[in-house]
Amino acid sequence: MSELLQQDEIENSPDLLNFKHVAFGLGAGLGIFFLYQLFGGGLVGVMLLTNNKEWIWLLQGIGQVVFMLLPTVIIMKYSPLERRGLLRLKGHTTLQQWGAGIVGIIVFQLFAGSFSTLQEQSIPQSLLPFYENLKQQMESIYTMLLGGGGGVNIIKGLAIGALIPAVSEEVLFRGLLQRSLEQELSPFKSILWTGIIFGVIHFNPTDIISLILIGIYIGILAYSTRSLLLPIAVHLLNNAIAIMAMNLTEGNSTDLPDGIPMWIVGLLCSSSIAIVVLCARIVLRGRTEE
Repeated sequence: MSELLQQDEIENSPDLLNFKHVAFGLGAGLGIFFLYQLFGGGLVGVMLLTNNKEWIWLLQGIGQVVFMLLPTVIIMKYSPLERRGLLRLKGHTTLQQWGAGIVGIIVFQLFAGSFSTLQEQSIPQSLLPFYENLKQQMESIYTMLLGGGGGVNIIKGLAIGALIPAVSEEVLFRGLLQRSLEQELSPFKSILWTGIIFGVIHFNPTDIISLILIGIYIGILAYSTRSLLLPIAVHLLNNAIAIMAMNLTEGNSTDLPDGIPMWIVGLLCSSSIAIVVLCARIVLRGRTEE
């Protein structure tokens, strides 16, 4: 993707050239996320400590809107790019980009499952019990918040685990953060750093590689289309697949069935990530100049 190694055009107005976009993006973006963790996560923590879990799902959703989405939209006005620029409202996504972007995230589910299997096989035996315990803890948290089975639980899970995060996190990460970084850094570095930050602050160490790669993939979609519509849709679809599987089947949605030979797992892993890269290239090639 040689196009990502080229610095995107920067407007020549003095405000845009003199403003510290990287400092603003990192400071505001990380500040808002930790605000959400402190207050939104704090409310959920209180509910857990008091063993009152009935309304955790509602507090989770309200916390994402009140402590992540709204502060992000408010603070955007202090950037010379303003909300219109940070929200990428000038973009246009072609039908081909929509198709490739969605196919890519669907195939990514296969990569995540196969990579997770390979990762587990590579962990030393002495650390395997710790790894498995950590993975079970993360899955139990997601199941408590987003699972339960039944139509009502599925609707609640899709609302607070797919729809709201897709909008809130894309506005924050691919809007405020990545768009700010693109003003001073190359598109490649902006996408890479945003993807790394996106993966790390999800605080899921067993899936951190997959989360970083998803962040990078969605970042390419945002840069290529100059719009948040496709990133939001892809983010929503990725989460929705996991939530539906969590409620309709047993275990993690990305887990491969037991007993598959490792050479097949490796083949699935390499071929699926190759398709994802191809989809990203198709979306990137559809990028038009402003």
